[in-house]
Amino acid sequence: MNFFNGLKTYSELVKIAHTLFALPFALAALCLAYIKGYEITLGKLAAVAIAFAAARSAAMGFNRIADIDVDALNPRTKNRPSINGKISKKQMIFFTGLSALIFVASAFSINFACFWLSFPALAVLFGYSYCKRFTFASHYMLGIALALAPIGAWIAAADSLYLPILALGAALLFNISSFDIIYSLQDLDFDKAHSLHSIPARFGRRNALLLAAFGFLAAFALFIFTGLLFSLNAFYFACSCAIGALYLAGIITTLNCGLKRVNLVFFYINVCVSALQFFGIASNLF
Repeated sequence: MNFFNGLKTYSELVKIAHTLFALPFALAALCLAYIKGYEITLGKLAAVAIAFAAARSAAMGFNRIADIDVDALNPRTKNRPSINGKISKKQMIFFTGLSALIFVASAFSINFACFWLSFPALAVLFGYSYCKRFTFASHYMLGIALALAPIGAWIAAADSLYLPILALGAALLFNISSFDIIYSLQDLDFDKAHSLHSIPARFGRRNALLLAAFGFLAAFALFIFTGLLFSLNAFYFACSCAIGALYLAGIITTLNCGLKRVNLVFFYINVCVSALQFFGIASNLF
């Protein structure tokens, strides 16, 4: 495996494109910290970005290790690099361990608060991988794991927690969990057949979409609440309204088109939501 092929394979392993779901929220939290008067140096910005990428890589690597047996049986996942032999289990263990080490080292370089919090953060990130084996609330565990991104970014900038930033973290929690519920519709029959827990498998397709819609509504309300807490400008609220419209479009599309448009909703609308909230917050810098 040459360098470029190896890089491509590992990017497939961790689904690097999905970084666009949560990284903009971490950068948005840094913008909010700057608006509140905290200094954001290029060094701190780089450290936060490296910590985020390393934490996500560690989480995805661990998930692939934990799910080897399940992924090998699922037609949707049987061609992942962790299953088709492109990456061995030993290589995944090394990759996951190295990523976790880089995350902890990056957190240490930022401040002691981030360093000490990096360990429970890894516990949450790794713990998510086993949730589907015993609870349908695994979607919300994923949301909690990714909600740490903006909260951690704020702590990196301010050296302490500021309660209003929890609103943005909670918005990301409901945003991610709702998109994950929609994404898991693809595995409804597989999950039932193999005693795996998910909201679609437990409550059925229509009720799953209803719960996803309620989650989107909660996320939208929290975006508005975040804007009020931080006294953000009109453009931010316009972006939040656009996000609400995208949520509605996602639910309607999934209802009308079923599994044919699940990936469109899960990826493209997800990315647009992240971009809109980031640009909405970043507009307050000028």
